[in-house]
Amino acid sequence: MLLFETLPNLAGVPDVFATLTARESARVAAAGERIDFDAGDHLFRQGDAHSGIFILREGIVRSFYVAPNGREITLANWTPGNFVGGPDIFSEAPHVWSGIGIKAGHAIRLPGPAVRRLMSDIPNFALGLVQGLAYKGKCYSSLLQMLGTRSVVERLAHLLLNLIDLKGVESEGTIVIAEMPSHEELAAMVGATRQWISMTIEKFRKRGLVDINGRRLVVLRREALRAIADGC
Repeated sequence: MLLFETLPNLAGVPDVFATLTARESARVAAAGERIDFDAGDHLFRQGDAHSGIFILREGIVRSFYVAPNGREITLANWTPGNFVGGPDIFSEAPHVWSGIGIKAGHAIRLPGPAVRRLMSDIPNFALGLVQGLAYKGKCYSSLLQMLGTRSVVERLAHLLLNLIDLKGVESEGTIVIAEMPSHEELAAMVGATRQWISMTIEKFRKRGLVDINGRRLVVLRREALRAIADGC
């Protein structure tokens, strides 16, 4: 999750397996199917019937929604320990968004009936799922707040500040983000178009806020970015 007000609000990424004993973990794994995926592989697609949840063990999965007009927005990037494939867990209702690998890994796919049995038989598993759902609620609530109360320029500035906190390295009085998301990826995160992202980052560059070299972004005036993010 990258578009949110402050990093500490989403601290403590849950892990469904964290509270399980070795025997319980083995039982959960045996009840499901290991799914290996590469970057670009869909675990599930918007509109397809639910086939269960996917508990991530390695890799990163991006969940995203595509509007009827083709516009796409990233909902979150999920890391190991989280589960994807909701919000419906037990039924075969259509998926309301898609999940695609952005870093290769594997997951345990658990069909709805298996999830129901495991939640009944293993309290720690049920607790892990509830913690995971609570974390997702925080993520989606934060995203909704940002989309509903911040302009697109403010959202982009917030996103850059969060990338600084996550990936930035101080160098000679500046902050360097060595591997920026592409303009298309940034657009999907803030709810804009790739062309708008390119134009706005170029405006930031002309104002002396950032410098750009391919996927490398150098932040020259962090506080000026913060002022934009705060609507000043």
